Amino acid sequence: MFVNPSILAIADSDSYLKLAVTFLDRLGPAWDRRVALVRTPVMPTEEQIAAAFAGTSLDQRDLQFMTLHQLNADSIPEDIVFAAATGPVVAEAYSRILRSEPAQARRTALVSALPGVAYPATAKGWNYRRAGDAFICHSHAEARDFSFMTEEQPGHHPTIMVSKLPFLYSAGFPPVTHGEIRRVVFAPQAKVPYTREDREKILLALERAARLNPGLEVVVKLRARAGEPQTHLEAFPYDQLCDELQAAGRLGPHSHLRFETGTMSNALTPGSALVTVSSTAALESLDRGLPTMILSDFGVNEQMINEVFRGSNILGTMDELEALNFPVPAKAWLRENYFHRMDGSVHESMSILAYQARQGRLVTDAEILALVRNQPMRQRLRTALPTPVVRILQKIRRFLNNDGRQDLKSSS
Repeated sequence: MFVNPSILAIADSDSYLKLAVTFLDRLGPAWDRRVALVRTPVMPTEEQIAAAFAGTSLDQRDLQFMTLHQLNADSIPEDIVFAAATGPVVAEAYSRILRSEPAQARRTALVSALPGVAYPATAKGWNYRRAGDAFICHSHAEARDFSFMTEEQPGHHPTIMVSKLPFLYSAGFPPVTHGEIRRVVFAPQAKVPYTREDREKILLALERAARLNPGLEVVVKLRARAGEPQTHLEAFPYDQLCDELQAAGRLGPHSHLRFETGTMSNALTPGSALVTVSSTAALESLDRGLPTMILSDFGVNEQMINEVFRGSNILGTMDELEALNFPVPAKAWLRENYFHRMDGSVHESMSILAYQARQGRLVTDAEILALVRNQPMRQRLRTALPTPVVRILQKIRRFLNNDGRQDLKSSS
């Protein structure tokens, strides 16, 4: 009797939940699929959860909640665990599963991926995930970069697979649309730019774009409003900065800027153009054939998390934004970066992994077993906190992300 391969995806934040849900959606109904959200301080809000499930075949009502200490060989009936989570959570999940299964006949395959651009490869992100059986990259450039990095490190490494970001739908090169730009959508990146001043410059440039182009709608598409959780802590949320600029008289009381949350798909409507400093939203915009710009005013480098866009031909300045001068992406860059054609090899490899797990044919490397048994206590504490402590940390996070941050600065 044929039995469907099965997979459990675990996530812990808004961007990783979106990756988990869309990846399982792309696997299709031939798989038995389950999604669980791990209780951590970066858990998404109800609105963010709804946005992650929107447009997929998975039902939000089936989402389960769990703590990492519930993960072990006896609690996971699935063939594969897809760890779509931040690094410490992935490392702890892998550790708990590997320590509870026989090293020579393991029955749970371990796979992970990052939720967006992962170029250039970083040792920190890789080391959290190197105990797995497979690691999924989303472009040929990423796969090469991770391969080069791992050649210098002895011992076990997961197999590198090349898939495609599951929320990109173009078969190869995306379409290119022409026509009037009626709407500009700005997609913030939580980490960059780093300074308040640079972020204020972006808001002021967006306001000028609206005033210089009558009838233009300008939307700041937030991942979360000030104080709400997201994958990375945002020191200066744009909606809060806008209020402060208005209070200081640097933005008029009737600003043209509108702030929205929800899905990026709903924001990227026909007639829209997207601008960002560094965000996976740029790929979603390109995927829909919309004009797209990466702001280069603050640098194009690893620190700005936008080095991958070198050679893309979609770099631009705030002056070009105000003039609505959006460039056309370079095909050579598209082919190497996220817009390659899929050949089905990842689905085949996942099916093979599921079969090997079900047959008890997976082997845990001795070096990896020693590694997970000696996992740093600090890393384990970050992922093993009880729910009440997690809730307290969430409150502290919201406090620091709002007025409390200013209070602490003034008292230091």
